[in-house]
Amino acid sequence: MTRDSESTGTVIPPTEAAILTSGNMTDLELILPDLGDSDLPEIAIFLVACAMRFHSDPDFVQEQLEWLVRAHDAETDEGLRPDQLNSANDG
Repeated sequence: MTRDSESTGTVIPPTEAAILTSGNMTDLELILPDLGDSDLPEIAIFLVACAMRFHSDPDFVQEQLEWLVRAHDAETDEGLRPDQLNSANDG
């Protein structure tokens, strides 16, 4: 999402999830919809896992970011695109 510099904020629809930065991009905030008794979709669970790992192990996150830069610089093919991933690949 983009935001106009004069805007007061961005509205997240009530059925969507998001990870937001705050505190001059030094903190993360996880926004999840209230689904009642329904389970979260896999992508929202992934966002939760990312946020939890960020808060519990910031060194791991830094290592992954450095790995991503190295892989990009080496133009490494990392396999499946996000649209090709699903739980059937967990095997």
